[in-house]
Amino acid sequence: MNNAHFIIVAYYFGTASLTGSRRWREMAQLLRGHGRVSVVCADGPGEDCGGMEVVRVEDAGARGHSGVFAGRPGAGALTQWLRRVASSLLFWPDRQRGWSRRAVARAGGLAQPGENTFVITTGPIFSVHSQMCRWVGDNPGRVRWVMDFRDLWTNEIAPGLQRRTPAFLTAFERPVEQRCHATADLVTTIGEGLARLQEKDFGNRPLVLYNGYAEMGKPASAPGHTPCTVRYLGTIIPGLRSPELLFRAASCLGLGPDQLRFEFWCNDAARVLREAAGVGVGNLVQCHSAVSQAQARKFSEEAGANLILNALVPEADQVVTGKVFELIAARRPVLAITGEGSELRKILESCNVRSCIWSLETACAALQSMVEQRLPAPADPEGAYSRKNAVNTLLATLAKL
Repeated sequence: MNNAHFIIVAYYFGTASLTGSRRWREMAQLLRGHGRVSVVCADGPGEDCGGMEVVRVEDAGARGHSGVFAGRPGAGALTQWLRRVASSLLFWPDRQRGWSRRAVARAGGLAQPGENTFVITTGPIFSVHSQMCRWVGDNPGRVRWVMDFRDLWTNEIAPGLQRRTPAFLTAFERPVEQRCHATADLVTTIGEGLARLQEKDFGNRPLVLYNGYAEMGKPASAPGHTPCTVRYLGTIIPGLRSPELLFRAASCLGLGPDQLRFEFWCNDAARVLREAAGVGVGNLVQCHSAVSQAQARKFSEEAGANLILNALVPEADQVVTGKVFELIAARRPVLAITGEGSELRKILESCNVRSCIWSLETACAALQSMVEQRLPAPADPEGAYSRKNAVNTLLATLAKL
């Protein structure tokens, strides 16, 4: 495209410890070869941001986020519910609305006459979309707007991921999202399942840009030590992400600590240990404190197998986190608890992963294959899930607008 200018509005952009920030940081790095790149964010530039303009709009009301894979200590159920209700009633669409208004205004000021300008807003946070919709209405024809979804906004159906409590409050927010869909020149999202849900609820099918990976790791040899280690670095969400099915399988197979070890870096070690002890395999589980992103990557690359957790209900079949593609790129075997008909299973099986788990039978088979070192490493020889492929797909679509 001639004289292209890509302006990306993302709350987090340079924070290396946040998986969500890497989506557009790594795509921005690739877009540099196709035009001018500007970024408006709350946290500032990260690694390899040369050759692009990064404008920091500070959020004075921001709260610090927790360490990598640490999370906050689990609060009581009532306390968590009250927090969700208070947040749902007070913030529309979210607590960053003031920041989004300033950030979108700054982004609009970066657009220059004569440029082929595309403004990309990515959510969550979703107030960047509502504020951009308003700006486009006030400035028709100045830019073309790409609205990117890393999560669903008002039509989330996965258990534990709905944004508002009580859920009926979402009905008041739905018209805001509807206006955004009607205004945007292009809508993008991270998976086919999310695209289908958005098409069903808002009429137009988004362009799928998988979260992907920057580059595949080198093939790694299997660790030469025993026991085999299954490692999970991420969050535990009651009702959505639980390793209990694997613990039950280890119990059924009678595996001992000389054969298998589960290691967790997560936000709720007490729940993990309780689930393991409940089926008699507490001696197979170790929980660790938070680590840096670089350490987390190293642990994943050295694992006997990396674990992905998803819910086993149809309502979660569209959930595919960015972590999935990091683990594909790590080139170590993967165990994934996910629905039999899930998009996650389809993606993993297209990458040579045959150890998806949705029942006790499949869990036992996967663990047996692992301790016998028969699980293959993921592979993506065509680069279908690479950031480069996502950017090429985006550019081809933008050229037609």
